[in-house]
Amino acid sequence: MHRIAVAVVAVFFGTALLPATAQVRLDMNKITCGELLGYNLIDQEFVRSWMAGYYAASRNIDVVDLRRVRSNSKKVTDYCKKHKSDPLPKAINKIVG
Repeated sequence: MHRIAVAVVAVFFGTALLPATAQVRLDMNKITCGELLGYNLIDQEFVRSWMAGYYAASRNIDVVDLRRVRSNSKKVTDYCKKHKSDPLPKAINKIVG
């Protein structure tokens, strides 16, 4: 019984010492092109996917055309490289319309 108690305490304190995963909140309307380009590739893809879904939903489009999403993402990224201080939604609206 004593061994089980020691094991439970060890597991409890061992997990308590692990770093907590930080919660990150993004205001998608405030992300700038420069910030997007500064994110790692996984986070960039997440933001692109989220924005593509958001804009598709706002236009009542419920079918994803991956070629179109990739093409538009490349256009927005190219625009962002030249206009780093622009908010991302402005870039998307300018490119995708």
